[in-house]
Amino acid sequence: MNAKWKAYGHLDTPLHSLEYICVGPPPCEAPTLVLLHEGLGSARLWRKFPEELSSATGLGVFAYSRAGYGYSDLADLPRRLNYMTEEAQTALPNVLDAIGIEHCILVGHSDGATIAAIYAGSNLELRVDGLVLMAPHFFTEAIALEQIARAKVEFDSGDLRTRLSKYHCNAECAFRGWNEAWLHPEFQSWNVSEYLDHIQVPILAIQGRQDQYGSLAQIDEISRRCSSPVTTLILDSCRHAPFLDQPQLVLSKANEFTKQIYAARKYFKHEMNSKAEHAVLLPEYAHMPGQNQRHPEDAFDAIKASVTPNLSINELALTKAFQYGLSYLEHGYYWEAHEVLEPIWLNLPTNCVEKKFVQGLIQTANACLKLRMQRPKAATRLCVISRQLLTACEAATCMGVNRSDIVAIIENLEQQISFANKCIKNNKW
Repeated sequence: MNAKWKAYGHLDTPLHSLEYICVGPPPCEAPTLVLLHEGLGSARLWRKFPEELSSATGLGVFAYSRAGYGYSDLADLPRRLNYMTEEAQTALPNVLDAIGIEHCILVGHSDGATIAAIYAGSNLELRVDGLVLMAPHFFTEAIALEQIARAKVEFDSGDLRTRLSKYHCNAECAFRGWNEAWLHPEFQSWNVSEYLDHIQVPILAIQGRQDQYGSLAQIDEISRRCSSPVTTLILDSCRHAPFLDQPQLVLSKANEFTKQIYAARKYFKHEMNSKAEHAVLLPEYAHMPGQNQRHPEDAFDAIKASVTPNLSINELALTKAFQYGLSYLEHGYYWEAHEVLEPIWLNLPTNCVEKKFVQGLIQTANACLKLRMQRPKAATRLCVISRQLLTACEAATCMGVNRSDIVAIIENLEQQISFANKCIKNNKW
């Protein structure tokens, strides 16, 4: 896509051509709010919400119609009962890749909220910074099945088909794919709550008290299972579409949520880490204690929030905190590297090789910082400690990091220390 977004168009992905609407700054200029529609929705059925959301937050907003909806390519019917999981794990990554997303918040409604949660619970990556989940479903409820059965009657003998035809090139495909999956007898046992256990980013969960398709039990499931920060907004006089029934409250809370996530953005700049799959944000300056201003207290909270209790070692290696820590170390942000790697070290099992390896990374960063602060003796001592910790890992790689790369940093640092000591001896430092 071009740097200047069009208002409407079609996006080609490896699987389908998808209708989209976008507004506001493109991904190369600001984070993007990616809208994922409900089971009978489309890009156009968000109505004025994309423009209002972009205006409220100052961020780009991208809404698209999934295959089988709106004016996107048709989907194969009947849909498989795990269609939301397939959409999250196969189609959505293609969309994010195609529009060049580097940092985004997924904003999902109903089925779209479920897809967003499954995606975040399946992918430990850097580009998704948060989730806004409106009226999500993680398990079937009688209230939903009853309403969906009524929708079938209205589509077959009422005016629902005509109303949907205004927004879908093939209303039959859009309706049958959703309705027949939900009313399939085996769908009564459908449950994707397990994905909530693995979400590492902040969540804003929104539900109307009068939602005809689901109860507050869905929101309770998020609060109960997610270890990442969860904010809830329960709305009175609100049915299944909070962004339509209570737009001002939803916009206000969404704006507050995005501001919290990107509050420290002015202190950061985009930089591509050569060892990372996606762009990371580097601070505008490297902090040196006693020599320049410390970063705001909450500057790294969103990054450190990716480390949650009970993550496996492999999951810890994929968190934002670990990936950003490596990037900070690579680019010379040594104090910052220590700051975000520490929660990784604290959450690793006691006495495991990986814990010592991460401690070695932290001490390497500390050694580099000490030399920058003109304390070569302290840097030398920390280099020795770092080498000892790194040798605890006999394998060539640990947590996806080549041990030789870190040793090379230490060796380069030791050469700088040697040069510094000569300068001190000759009174030239």
